[in-house]
Amino acid sequence: MKRLLPGVVVVLSAVLGCSTGVEIPTVEIGGDGARLMNGQSKTPAEAYDKAYAYLGRAHLNVHRNLETRSQNLVGAREGMELIVKCLETMRGCVPEPDRPKFEPYLTKYGGWLKDLEDGTWGGSFLTDLDRLERDVKTSFNPSSVKCLAEFPQTPPPPKPAELTPDKVEVPTAKVPAVAEPEKKPEPPPTPPAVKTRILFKAWSAAHDDLVATYKDKKACKTKFDDVVESLKLLQGQFPGDKASKIQIYIDYYGGVDEKTKNFTALPEKTSEKDIVDELEVAARVIRKEFNPDK
Repeated sequence: MKRLLPGVVVVLSAVLGCSTGVEIPTVEIGGDGARLMNGQSKTPAEAYDKAYAYLGRAHLNVHRNLETRSQNLVGAREGMELIVKCLETMRGCVPEPDRPKFEPYLTKYGGWLKDLEDGTWGGSFLTDLDRLERDVKTSFNPSSVKCLAEFPQTPPPPKPAELTPDKVEVPTAKVPAVAEPEKKPEPPPTPPAVKTRILFKAWSAAHDDLVATYKDKKACKTKFDDVVESLKLLQGQFPGDKASKIQIYIDYYGGVDEKTKNFTALPEKTSEKDIVDELEVAARVIRKEFNPDK
C-alpha cells in the first residue's frame, strides 16, 4: 500500500454495516479526504484495507440470498448496500485525483441495488456480479492503490477574545468611506453550445457504431478509434473537473479494448453481453452528465 499526503475534496460520509454483524470503520469524508470517526483504524490505508476485505463477504451475501429457492431479497439488498458503502469508503481514503476511477463501479452497483429494491433483477445478474467483483478486486487491490498518509486533522475553533473591565472599548461612530466597486474576475468563456452539441452527438453515434459492430462480430478497430477521438474533442470543450472526468471514461474504453485485445477475444468467464454491458455503463454516465440538451 502506497501512502500520499491528504488530497482536497468534499465527499459524503458513510457508516458501513450489514445484518450479518459485519461493520466497516466509520469514516467522515471532509475537505481534506477521509477522517476516522470511531478509532477502529489508525490510518486511511488501514480503513481502505478493511473496506476492501469486506467486499468479498458482501458479494457472497448477495449470492447466498439469491441462489436458494427461498430467496431473501432483504439480505441481498443489504449485501449490495455494503458493497456500495465499501467502495465509498475506499474512494474517500485515496487522493482526490484518483477518486473518479470509482464512479463507474458505484454507478453499476447502485443500479443493481435499485434493481433489487424494485424486484427487477434477473437474467445474467449473478454472472455479471461475479465478473464485476473480479474487476473491482483487480482494479482496487490495496497493493496497487495510493492512499492518503493520514487522516486530516481538524483545527480547533478560535478562542473568543477575553474582555476585562479595563480593556472594554466604546465604539465610535465612523463615516463609511466610499470604496470603489470591486472588480469581479471575468468568468471563463462558455464553450459554444452548437459545437459542444455536435461533438457530443459525434461521440454518441460512434459509441452506437462500436457496439453494433462488436455484436456483428466485425473488426472494431476503426469504430473504437472514432469513439476515443470524439471523446477527446468533446473533452477539449470543458475545463477542470469535467475534462478530468471525461479522461476517466477515455481510459475506461481503453481498458475494455485492452482486455478484449481490440474486441477480438473474450477474457475468462466473460461473455459478449458482459463486454456490451461494460460499454453501456460508460455511455449512460456520459449521456447523463455531458448532454448539452439536458
